[in-house]
Amino acid sequence: MSYKLNGIFEKGALEKLVEYAYTARLELRPEEVRSVYTAAVGLSMDRVAKRCASYLVDNLSPDTCVGVRSLPGIAKTKEFVATVDEYIAKNFDEVSQSPSFLSLPCICLEVLTSTKAEMSLVDPRSVCRLAFDWLRKFDSPSIEDFTEKTHMLYLALDNSLQDCSQLPSGDAGDTELVQDYKRLSRSISTGSNNNKQQKKAKGVAKPRVIVYSRNIAEMTEEDPNADDRMIASSVVSETTFLALVSIKSRLASMSVLLRLNPPSTQSATDESDNSVNGDEGPLDTPTYSELSSMSSVKCAAGCAALGNKILVCGGYDRGECLKLVELYDPTTNIWTTLAPMSVPRGRFNIAVVGDQAYAFGGCDGTTELSSTEKYNPEVDKWEKTPPIPLPRSHIGVCTMDNLIYCIGGYDGQAGIRRADLFNPATNEWISIAPLNSGRYQAGACGFAGRIWAVGGCDGWNCLASVEIFDPATGAWTAGPPLITPRRGAGLQEFQGKLYCVGGWDGSHSLSSTEVYDPTTGAWATGPSMAMPRTNLGLVAADNTLYAIGGFSSKTFLNTMEALSSESEDWSTFCLVERSLQPL
Repeated sequence: MSYKLNGIFEKGALEKLVEYAYTARLELRPEEVRSVYTAAVGLSMDRVAKRCASYLVDNLSPDTCVGVRSLPGIAKTKEFVATVDEYIAKNFDEVSQSPSFLSLPCICLEVLTSTKAEMSLVDPRSVCRLAFDWLRKFDSPSIEDFTEKTHMLYLALDNSLQDCSQLPSGDAGDTELVQDYKRLSRSISTGSNNNKQQKKAKGVAKPRVIVYSRNIAEMTEEDPNADDRMIASSVVSETTFLALVSIKSRLASMSVLLRLNPPSTQSATDESDNSVNGDEGPLDTPTYSELSSMSSVKCAAGCAALGNKILVCGGYDRGECLKLVELYDPTTNIWTTLAPMSVPRGRFNIAVVGDQAYAFGGCDGTTELSSTEKYNPEVDKWEKTPPIPLPRSHIGVCTMDNLIYCIGGYDGQAGIRRADLFNPATNEWISIAPLNSGRYQAGACGFAGRIWAVGGCDGWNCLASVEIFDPATGAWTAGPPLITPRRGAGLQEFQGKLYCVGGWDGSHSLSSTEVYDPTTGAWATGPSMAMPRTNLGLVAADNTLYAIGGFSSKTFLNTMEALSSESEDWSTFCLVERSLQPL
């Protein structure tokens, strides 16, 4: 019997694995580890692949990391990829000078801006993310498709970068510079290239400053083995940025140059000249930056507004329940770490009354909790408070009139009907009327003088039903049902309406939003998030609604996205005063 190698495995590597299969011993020279790793991954020899990966990680250097990241099949080992990517990102200035990086194919992009003032507002990482998003929009992207010329791009109305060859004739941005590029593109273009062109954006429009885009996320994960991602980026000069990207598991460097393109119309040109030759704006001019991520991935965390900031406590990551507490400041786009809770808590919620936050029940990883505690920001300390009457997790928690309501939950066996009220002024628990049906992972919110319990799970099914508690009558009544049954959704009042965001419908995580308008008495479809999120945190702070963390069906998240009072779409960007940004 003969075996024909497929061109990926080296003969020597295959021989080493055959020897290992017979002897259970594997002895390799350093230069053999990469080829043996590739063969082990291809043959599903996980133990060998893991050992080789461990050796390669221990011996990473700026000169070797690009070669390691380029190994065939590495995308199948997510932890290995994450470790190598983290190393590259932390050492990218050195990595970008290494021979292995300089030998990569280089994708050259130019992004047009109308004025120098507009150019100064561009956040380097944000424009690199948008540029990479443009690369991924091609139907069948390959490195060779992008290296044959320098691509000139502009920002369309849908906040995506588009090729300037698609800019309509007569547009203010259709300058001689752009027209020359169009002629160059036509001369290079072939029939096969035309078949690979990306879809044109709806409503193609003139360039604009890089602002909100709900198409940007850390990684959409449509194909777990596709390995399309931007690994690292850096600033080369005020107008030039460099990144390392992976497209269909092939590495390339990506150069992004900001280029001035004053509008062709006379009035616009006059205005542009004033901006170009004059003052570029004060230091307190706001700039758009990507929303900062939490220090760790998590879902089912306790999230609430503490003043004009966002408090995130505990939660569950892929391995354990957490004690970690973080605080986000929207004005600076910075997360800070606070004192941890006294015990790990996941699958729980928090509420804020006055200037203190209260955490109720949850799970420590093995059992449902009855313990509660409160956070005092003046001393950065957690203190014990009276336990909740019944140990439970996935409680719906909300406040109204300085009272905290704990609705339903999971007692370790099923969703429960129980509902309780905690009075922080007296430190007392009071039982109120039970729900009409037991539910956990329900959204809870004080809205229009009543307590709303929305969706959730009864133990078997995701629910669309809504129950409303009126403190005046002490009774629960049925409310208008959701359009889509969901559990683990976020529920929050925002702009006089009730927003139900994300969750799980029984088969996958949701990115959809439903909005209840009291003037119509019904739920309507709202804007969808960029990323599906289950067991997310939903917090209104500083005239903005924030979706925090969660689970995407495939991965735990540490990212955020925001819906501002002035926008109709979720965004992964925020406005930050340049004087407040860290140096």
